[in-house]
Amino acid sequence: MSIPEPVMMDVDPERYEKVDLPLFMAELDDFLPDTVYDFHVHLGLDEHHVPFSEETKKRSWPAAIPRHFPAEHLIDVQHKLFPGRKTRTLGFPMPNPENNLQALNEYVSRQAKASPELDALYVVRPYQSPEMLEKLIREGSFLGLKPYMGLASHIEDINAVRIDDYLPPAHQQLAHDMGLIVILHIPGLERLRDPNTHADLKRITKSYPNMKLVIAHIGRAYTITFAKPGLEALQDVEGLYYDFSANLNEEVLELALRLVEPDRLVYASDLPITLMRGVREYDGDRYINFTDEDYPWNTDRKPPEVEAKYTFYIYEQLLAFKRAAQCVGLSADEVAKVMYGNALELVESVKL
Repeated sequence: MSIPEPVMMDVDPERYEKVDLPLFMAELDDFLPDTVYDFHVHLGLDEHHVPFSEETKKRSWPAAIPRHFPAEHLIDVQHKLFPGRKTRTLGFPMPNPENNLQALNEYVSRQAKASPELDALYVVRPYQSPEMLEKLIREGSFLGLKPYMGLASHIEDINAVRIDDYLPPAHQQLAHDMGLIVILHIPGLERLRDPNTHADLKRITKSYPNMKLVIAHIGRAYTITFAKPGLEALQDVEGLYYDFSANLNEEVLELALRLVEPDRLVYASDLPITLMRGVREYDGDRYINFTDEDYPWNTDRKPPEVEAKYTFYIYEQLLAFKRAAQCVGLSADEVAKVMYGNALELVESVKL
């Protein structure tokens, strides 16, 4: 009996030709530079992931998608998403605590060594010794670390986790000493507007200025109610970069461009999650996702004729960035910095 192929997020060729490619050519082709660097992508094999429960899939929309996303498929998807362009990706495993992170990290390392289109970060558990971590980073040619609040297993309440709990000072020191990139998810229910997080980030960037600290998803500030107080409190912290992966909010992106400026904003996608098709709406602190797929969480649907026109979340994200860039008056060179140049500078600054 043959083993079925793992399910994975993919580009439907018929809808791509009918919906996605025409949208790209009409709205994004003239806007985007000839090279794109995606600074935040998850890759790995299904065999190293532990499936989420159905209950988790009902509560957490990213949990509903397939986790199988091998490197060769990722590169193929990037080429389809950005026709006629060179692409490069910074990849790392899904940082779920139940996953076989050792096997996933090893897989990402092997694939990055084999492809000039792929670079790698190491998903790190907070209890790993800095000595062993340095060895693994050098041997695996990792450009930095991907800590995650969910890996702070010694803290019972995930909402009580602080940055030092999952990126401990010993790892901060190592990242400083080696000049590593660190992509950081912001913890807590208050996300980027939490004063404790502001204090932690100011202390960390001052103490470890040689660490290249990149705040994922603009601090998980998907609504302006989280973004405005957070970005305003941190706008003078020059050592902080922000990626806008999975952030589809034009208002948030415009504010980031004004307060962070294009020199510290980095394009990133959060693939394969953003291959989901749909739109996002906002209500105060809430963001509401809509899609045409039968995911367990997707109970509030739009009419079929509306859903038939859905494109990828990643294209909705890029359209939001385009509108924000136009509002701010970004030049083509500044757009290129966000879409490629800033990422390349960070990557080339790491000398292992």
